Amino acid sequence: MRRLELDFHRAPRPSPWGWALLLAGLIGVIVLLLAHRQISDEASRHRATIARIEARLPGASLTAAAPADDATLAAARRVAEQQQQPWPELFASLEAADNKDVAVLTLDPEPGRGVLKIHAEARNLGAMLAYQRRLEEGGALRQVVLQAHDLEKEATEAPVRFHIVANWGGRRGGP
Repeated sequence: MRRLELDFHRAPRPSPWGWALLLAGLIGVIVLLLAHRQISDEASRHRATIARIEARLPGASLTAAAPADDATLAAARRVAEQQQQPWPELFASLEAADNKDVAVLTLDPEPGRGVLKIHAEARNLGAMLAYQRRLEEGGALRQVVLQAHDLEKEATEAPVRFHIVANWGGRRGGP
C-alpha cells in the first residue's frame, strides 16, 4: 500500500482550464459593458429626438405647465372672491354693535360660504342679547343666530361666553 502524504504548505498549480475560464469571464464582462454603453447612447439619442418632436407639437408648453397653473389660478380666484366681499360693511356693522359690556374674543369669517362666526364674552345675559339684536339691526349681517352660550360660574362676576353665527356678503344660505 502506498503511503499518503499531505502537504498543506505548497500552493496548488494553476490549471490551463482555470486560466481559460478566467479569460472567458473577462471577455464576457467587457462585451457586456460595451453593449450597455451602446444601448445607453442610443436611448439618450431617442430621448433627444422625442423632446424635439414634443417641442414642435402645438400646445406642448401648456401641458407641461398645466398642473402648476391650475393651482395658481385656483388660489388667485380665492383671493379675488375674498376681495369682492363687503369687508367695510362688515366692520362698520361690528363697530356699530360695539357694547362696553361685551368683549369680542374672535371673529372667524368664511368668505367662501358667506358665514361669520363670533366668539365673545358678555357681563350678563342681557348684554349678550342686546349685542345680538344690535348685530341684526346693523345691516351687513343676516340671520344672526345665537348658537351657544355658557355661564362662567367660577368667575366672580359670572361672565357669559357665547357664539354667534351670521350670514354676510354676497352668498345666501343658512349659518
